[in-house]
Order: sequence, then C-alpha cells, then structure tokens
Amino acid sequence: MQSPVITVCTESQLPFIQHLVEESQSEGFRFVRRLMDEYRSGLNRFDQPKEVLLIASVEGAIVGIGGLNRDPYFDNPNVGRLRHVYVEAAWRRHGVGRVLVTALIDAAKPHYQLLTLRTDTAAAEAFYQTLGFKTKPHWTHTTHHLQLKDVDTYPSVLSSQ
Repeated sequence: MQSPVITVCTESQLPFIQHLVEESQSEGFRFVRRLMDEYRSGLNRFDQPKEVLLIASVEGAIVGIGGLNRDPYFDNPNVGRLRHVYVEAAWRRHGVGRVLVTALIDAAKPHYQLLTLRTDTAAAEAFYQTLGFKTKPHWTHTTHHLQLKDVDTYPSVLSSQ
C-alpha cells in the first residue's frame, strides 16, 4: 500500500469528498455532511488563523478528511479542537487515520497548549487513546484531550470554562 499523502484541502477538492459524506451518513454519522454544509455556507472554512482542513489521499483518491479549529467551547486562545475527522471504511486500520491525525496534531503544536475533540464511538475512543489523548479530566463538550506543551496548562484552560 502506498503511504497516505496529507495536503491542505482546497475548495476545488470538495466535489471529490462527496463519497465520504455519503459513506459517513450511511454509517449514521452526520458530521462530514455538517463539515461540507458549514464550509459551503462560510460558517466554518478552517481559514482563520491557527486553523486548517486536511485531506488524506492514497494513490490520488481522497480517503480521509479532518480539521483543526480554535475550540469554540473554551474561551481560551490556547485550546484547539480536532473537527470532523473521518476515514473511508476501506482504509481504516491501514494507518491513514494515524497519519492524518498526526498531521493535525503537528499543525496544532505551534499554536495551542491543549487539543480537544469529541467522539461517541468505542473504536474512535480507542484510536485517540493510542495517540496519547486522555479522557480525564473531563470537560463539557469534550471527550478527549491532548496536552501539546510541556507546561501545566490545565489551570489556565479550566479557568476559562
């Protein structure tokens, strides 16, 4: 298998993500559709400072997507959030998700002290924990977090929640 290639998603690539929207909806997930709707409406284009929307491609085909925003649930510019991470079912457990999320973490490191996300599946929970994400302490709207800076960030982050 060819290694996944991670690139910044452009508007011209949106039509090539439709299969991810359809597959995710068939699995009961609405977040990829929401990503597309919010991108098209301009509500969230991942184009603010410290934000990025990445795609994972294998052999030229887009097989995954994921974004990084400032966390909207914390009133703290030092907290980023992984958003709408999805990998095509046929490419799961082949390292695509790991490469994609690692690229998002790398994009977050220069800008954030803490990276958060929310997931509701056991498989995703286990996946994020293998990448070092923790579930404790627990905050509203957040199931997992990863401390990016080697400093005591929790008190400063918590003070804004």
